[in-house]
Amino acid sequence: MLNYRANGKLLLTSEYAITQGAKGLALPARLGQKIHYFPNIEGKSISWSSLDHNCQEWFWAEISLSLEVLRTSNEKVAKRLLKNLQIVKSHSSLLDKPGSFKTELEFPAEWGLGTSSTFTSLLAQCAQVDPLETFKNAHGGSGYDLACAKADGPITYQLIENKAKVLNTTIPFDFLDELGFVYRGKKQLTSESLNLVKSKPFSDDQIDRFNFLTDAFLQSKSLLELEDVIEEHESLLAEHLGLTKVKQELFGELPGQVKSLGGWGGDFVLVTRLRSSEQWLKQKGFTTIFPFKELGLIRS
Repeated sequence: MLNYRANGKLLLTSEYAITQGAKGLALPARLGQKIHYFPNIEGKSISWSSLDHNCQEWFWAEISLSLEVLRTSNEKVAKRLLKNLQIVKSHSSLLDKPGSFKTELEFPAEWGLGTSSTFTSLLAQCAQVDPLETFKNAHGGSGYDLACAKADGPITYQLIENKAKVLNTTIPFDFLDELGFVYRGKKQLTSESLNLVKSKPFSDDQIDRFNFLTDAFLQSKSLLELEDVIEEHESLLAEHLGLTKVKQELFGELPGQVKSLGGWGGDFVLVTRLRSSEQWLKQKGFTTIFPFKELGLIRS
């Protein structure tokens, strides 16, 4: 029997640019995904069951020991699963014998907290391999989300000559209670974000500026300093990629600043001055609101 867990993720700085070598600040989420494996001596195949955050089965499959789908509830999902299981099989003997797998998601899939990255991390844990090395090509993206999956607090993440440099860091704000995460009600596809940044690569000077802003974010001594960093970061991305700032689009009347996280246009945003803004947010229909420390995993 095996039991593993992986954290979700939030990217606080250098979204888009992190795929091209910019240093980003990433935060593991307290919500994630679990996997359970049970050997089945009397069985002849591998059974798979995936549960959503309400413990409802959304996908199942029966797979032969030669990794062929025998039966499934969703052929498309099953094909993606087989692609990943082939990687597991090439590094581990776990799939050589009959057994049962069950995954349990701890958050709604539409929140964009890392359904795919947590799943990939769980498979890597089952195979006892490094996900950043073994699954990076199959998973896609920069890999910061795979680093978050096993981190115990904030990290900085940077690709240097296509190798990940991951460092533990702290967010030592005495105003952390003024920050929060708000779900804007629309999931952003990672593939769309990757395609956008490939079509509009950043210059070396822009990458350097993102590096500076990541450091400045961490070194902010006051809420006003942090809001200045957020405003410049939003402007830099909006002007280069031709996107509308999320505050301008949805939160114009909100005091303080609003920062997009990950792919613009969906998932969560970071807001400042949460305590004075929470009622306004709820009146506007934004009901999924987390204080920073309730969703983000912070080292004590």
